[in-house]
Amino acid sequence: MDGDWVSFPTVPGSIGTRYSVKELSLRPFGLFKEDLEIDFNEKRRPCLITGILACCTRDRNKGTPENDFFWDLTIGKRIECVLAIVMSGRGAGLPVHPRCLNSMCGEPMEIEFSMEEIVALQHQNDDVDPLAIRIDGRELRFRKPTGRDQLGWLETWFPDENGAVKTMIQTLWCKEEKPGLHHEVSIPDQWVRTIDQAMTKIDPLVNFTLTIHCPHCDGEGLYAINLEDHLLHELHKAQENLIGTIHCLAAHYHWSEEQILSIPPWRRLQYLSLIENQGG
Repeated sequence: MDGDWVSFPTVPGSIGTRYSVKELSLRPFGLFKEDLEIDFNEKRRPCLITGILACCTRDRNKGTPENDFFWDLTIGKRIECVLAIVMSGRGAGLPVHPRCLNSMCGEPMEIEFSMEEIVALQHQNDDVDPLAIRIDGRELRFRKPTGRDQLGWLETWFPDENGAVKTMIQTLWCKEEKPGLHHEVSIPDQWVRTIDQAMTKIDPLVNFTLTIHCPHCDGEGLYAINLEDHLLHELHKAQENLIGTIHCLAAHYHWSEEQILSIPPWRRLQYLSLIENQGG
């Protein structure tokens, strides 16, 4: 199980060259000492994801890229990487459990995705960055948001949601196309919806939606699924399982945490199986 490394998702050539990263791989989470250091109570979600990516990424020399590399990845690419980490530790697909949107039904459903299905959506527009959008007879270009952008927005105070959205658009608007060098250009309200729809289409994992057919009422609806939340929940469970494994083995064999973590994960599972078969 500890050998289930997977290839790091393809990154733009400009980022790969800037940080001289080659042959990156990702490992499953919830197996090693470093995984216990991840604090899932971290309120700044971008920092939590960067920590997880740094923890699980290695290059061909078993080194870890500098943190700036992870911050400069697009939000969609960061989600794809976390997805790869989650899926590398399991053989099955990724289940989600939305509740039917039909108020007369409201029944829970189970939908299972494969890694290939979700990644295929993201890769359709992997090479589209920046995106050219035709607005009011002008062609404007906007780049995809990065983890660094996400952290900056999180740490910025906005008077209201509309102001936040317009500030985000300003951040992503390619600067060389803005008239003037020392002032921001106001974003008309009518631009916001057009830009948002276009950006969502090229970065589908950020605001992931899916049309789902309910098996209970036979209805169909468009469901928003927060992949980031769901994936972090899965990784938190993996960490809790590791803590539970350490507790069980320590209680039964009186080993220290350090001794238990020095045992390969596949052998820990064998010890757990023996304890279970002996009735605890």
